Amino acid sequence: MADTLSDSDYVDIDFDTISQALTIITFHAGPPFSTGWTERISNLKGAVKAEIGVLANEPPKEPEELSLGGFLTTIGEDSKPSPTIFSFPARHHPSSSTYHAHFLTPTGLHPTLRLTFPSSTSPPSPSCFLHTHLTLPSILFPDKYQLSSPLFLASKNLRHLRSLSGETDLEAPDWAVDKWGSAMLLELAPPKVASSEGESWRADIPLHLRYLPPAESGVAYADVPWPVVFWACTAEEGSKMSVNPFDRVNLGYEGLFGPRTMFYHLSPDLGRENETGRLVERLAVPVLATERAAWVEAGTVVVVLAGFAWVLWTLLGVGSSDRESRRIEKREDKKVK
Repeated sequence: MADTLSDSDYVDIDFDTISQALTIITFHAGPPFSTGWTERISNLKGAVKAEIGVLANEPPKEPEELSLGGFLTTIGEDSKPSPTIFSFPARHHPSSSTYHAHFLTPTGLHPTLRLTFPSSTSPPSPSCFLHTHLTLPSILFPDKYQLSSPLFLASKNLRHLRSLSGETDLEAPDWAVDKWGSAMLLELAPPKVASSEGESWRADIPLHLRYLPPAESGVAYADVPWPVVFWACTAEEGSKMSVNPFDRVNLGYEGLFGPRTMFYHLSPDLGRENETGRLVERLAVPVLATERAAWVEAGTVVVVLAGFAWVLWTLLGVGSSDRESRRIEKREDKKVK
């Protein structure tokens, strides 16, 4: 059992203080051993019970459900496996819609991330709202004050800033930031009037770059992951989300929604221009070039000295002109007398 746990993709441990029940869930994307699925269970005593099931996906009766069918057997009690099928609500579902993400060029120090959607993008139900969740590295940050203006948001096809966590200092350079970055949840505003066939609509997310350390070439590169885009929908009354044995809650952005929220995820469309096949955008950030830093330092010193000399010369010139004007006034006074 210990070897199986060490080779699992993830392990969830849950303890219910009311029922005093300990639940351990392990997930394997493939067989943990080269010989396939082999598990020996023995020495079952007392209240210990082992139930083994071989289940496969079945067509669900309802669109929001997950159905599994197959065979179950309890070791030491059943003489043969029993056929079974059961359904339960699922939080996460795929959507038939797609989206594409890229930065507008030239990016500069205030890049804009554009999300593009086909005209056929529509909500699964009237209770659904389109959201995007961004995980930003420390070099990028959103301006929460800029994203609090309703008029500005409407001009970008955005509706509301739902959540912002992490590093949000607007002035700190990247080397002074302690946290890994920030996470932002935005509600998008799809156009109320459907676009023409073949057209697309866009949502622009303004971001800002922090100052980065100098580099020899004068350019630093930063990888920014694509955001996730999904419809957040309210489940119908009576949906028992808690009975799903495969549900993993409060591990990410879904903790920002209510317990009866279902998510329909849009699929990313890489497009032909994406040659890497990765859901990552690379930004070229201008920084101070170390190979030209000596000239910058020397030029700064020359400018400062020239400015100081000009200020000094101006002050001396003003003083001398004042003295000359006083002499002229005295001469004129003597002539009058």
